[in-house]
Amino acid sequence: MTAVTTTVTLHTLHIGQIENGVAEVGRVDTGVFIELGVEGVDLVRWVGEGLALDEVRRLFTERYGTEPDLDDFLEGMASCGFVKTEATPVADEAPRRGIALLAGVPQHRVAWLLSWPMAVLYYAVWLAVPAALVLWPSLLPLPSDALLLDRVLTNALVIAVIAWTLVLLHEGAHAISVRALGVTGRLSVSRRMWFLVAQTEMSGIRSVPRRARYAPYLAGLTWDLTLVTSCFALELAGIGGQLVRTIAYTLTLAIIYQFLIFMRTDLYFVLGNWLRLGDLMGDTRRWLANLALRLLGRPPRHDLGDVPARELRVIRWYAPFYLLGSLAVTAALVLLTLPAMKTMLTIAFSGLGRGISDASFWDGLGFLALVALQLGTFGWVIATERRQA
Repeated sequence: MTAVTTTVTLHTLHIGQIENGVAEVGRVDTGVFIELGVEGVDLVRWVGEGLALDEVRRLFTERYGTEPDLDDFLEGMASCGFVKTEATPVADEAPRRGIALLAGVPQHRVAWLLSWPMAVLYYAVWLAVPAALVLWPSLLPLPSDALLLDRVLTNALVIAVIAWTLVLLHEGAHAISVRALGVTGRLSVSRRMWFLVAQTEMSGIRSVPRRARYAPYLAGLTWDLTLVTSCFALELAGIGGQLVRTIAYTLTLAIIYQFLIFMRTDLYFVLGNWLRLGDLMGDTRRWLANLALRLLGRPPRHDLGDVPARELRVIRWYAPFYLLGSLAVTAALVLLTLPAMKTMLTIAFSGLGRGISDASFWDGLGFLALVALQLGTFGWVIATERRQA
């Protein structure tokens, strides 16, 4: 047991309001947040005030009628990077992936982006796209709009460049919106099941009230809709030709993707914030794993005692949706994506056999390089996830 006269120094921690019996506690500088019950919040406050641990135990016992396991509690706090240590100053800094975006931009320079006049503009953008499609149905993006060029492999390369450029702009919208709240986002490459994605880690916004988090969560979608509206305007003006329709189609797919809330999309975080949930997806996976073990007559592996009863009720309706959605994405990969990829790889290798003087050789080489880059990045992401786990 830790010596009773010991004091423990914590990093500066944000403690949110108590909601449904729990509060969000964490470090804004590292973006690491956890949920603690009222008892845990009191322990954090008392330890953070510099009280000796024997005094913390006494106060806790007087209030709750039982002695706390401070050793276990402090070990958990240290694992989150919340405890300062002099012997190993680097170890208490939680590692963070990605590149800090717009960290040098002063908050006051971009705070106007979250002002009420801008909010009116954002609402207008969300309404403009469906209104335009009702008034001018010919603007509706079609799969054929993905064919910007006649050469299949060159077209795939160009579409990939367009798509990733749009993704980076989408993430930039998230980053500038969190700067408007005084938080710095970090750009990294990750995956959503079989999708390779860019993401802006902005968990630091958990230090602001929930109602203020919607703007950063929806900033990427709002930007995408702004670009779609611009594409519609250019098309109606007769400017841009097929390129405009290709961009609009690519953006449409990206917007549809955000509605797949069985993955960690923007709207998944909106849903979690609205329902005041913790780690809905992680807890759902643990719940499904326990259910599968029970069906096999084996004891559950995961302890869900820390999950609030309210979230467990949400998990029971979210779990079927998560499971079916995951199966649908996997089926689409096997039945649609892989056969198409096989065809394109066959064309690429065939082009390589025609020699460097043939344009199809360079088409094939460029396409194979793109595939290798994506597969290599995907493998690196998986390896990184396993190391962190």
